[in-house]
Amino acid sequence: MRIAVIAVIQFLVLAGGTTGWGADDALEGLLRAQAFNREFEGFDSYYVKIEADQPQPDGSHEVLAIASGKFSDNTKRMKVLFLIVDGHIVGGQVLEGTGLPPCLAPEHRSSSSL
Repeated sequence: MRIAVIAVIQFLVLAGGTTGWGADDALEGLLRAQAFNREFEGFDSYYVKIEADQPQPDGSHEVLAIASGKFSDNTKRMKVLFLIVDGHIVGGQVLEGTGLPPCLAPEHRSSSSL
């Protein structure tokens, strides 16, 4: 039994099967912390899906991510292309967006009355 477990682990390492398992989770955490948490502040929940992660020759990564959140009965969806260098988002471009505008903290809301 021990030999079978070792053989499976060796196969996964050689085939690259273990390298991607945690990579998307770590990348998702980075995008949440540095970009999407602010964009979806006040939403009931939101989800992030990594569509592509393209390493560049200079060591940076171009990452295409889709985030979708729910606020009351409405949803917001964003497709964003990020440039990541050394674990930091240094640039980004919203390619598609639908739904609600971002929720603003009370200090950013207009003081005018209706």
